[in-house]
Amino acid sequence: MAPFHRTFAALGLLITLTSGAALADTYRHIDDLAKDIERKAREIEREARHYRHTPEYRHLVEDSRDMRKLADHLHDVAHDHGSVDHMDSDLHQLDAKFHHLESVFDRVEQGAAYGHGHVHGETSHVKQLLNSIEDSIHHLQEDLHALQAPVVHQRPIVISRPPISAPPQFNRWNDHGAHYGNHGGANYGAGRGITIGGGSSRFTIRW
Repeated sequence: MAPFHRTFAALGLLITLTSGAALADTYRHIDDLAKDIERKAREIEREARHYRHTPEYRHLVEDSRDMRKLADHLHDVAHDHGSVDHMDSDLHQLDAKFHHLESVFDRVEQGAAYGHGHVHGETSHVKQLLNSIEDSIHHLQEDLHALQAPVVHQRPIVISRPPISAPPQFNRWNDHGAHYGNHGGANYGAGRGITIGGGSSRFTIRW
C-alpha cells in the first residue's frame, strides 16, 4: 500500500475509533443520569411519608414509584447501548411523569396551607430532589439530541498530495548547433534534429 493510502486509511481508522469512544461516553452518561434519577425517585417515595395525612398521599407514592421504574428502564436500555428511539420514548414518558408529580406536590402543599390535609415535618428536601431530577432530565435530553444528530454535519477531511517539482534542466549546445540536456534525456533541436544521450555516448539524428 502506498504511503498516501496508508496515511488516509490510518486517519479514517482514527476518526472511527474517536467517534466510537464519544458514542460510548454518551451512552455511559445517559446510564449514570438514569441511575441517579432512579435513586432520587426512591428517596421521594420515602419522603412521601410527610404527606400521609393529605388526600393525594397514595397518588404521590404511586407517581414516585412510576418515575423510578421509568428511570430504571432507561438505565437498562442505555447500559446495553440500545435503540436511541427507545430511550427517547422512555425519556418523554419520564419527563411527563416528573412534571405531573411536581404539580401534585405543589397542589398538596397549597391545599395543606388552606387546611386540606396536613403535612408533617420539613419537606424542603423533596423540592431539592425534584430540582435535581429536572436538571438530570435536561442533561438526558441534550445527550439524546447528540446521539440523534446526523453525521453529515461533520466537515469532510480533504488530504492532498504535495506537488512534485521536476528537477532543473540545464541545456548546452553541441558542436552541430543542436542543444541537449545533461540528464540523459532526449531533447529536440530548434527544427534541426534530435540529440539522444549525453557526454561521449550521445548521438544526433538530423533531418
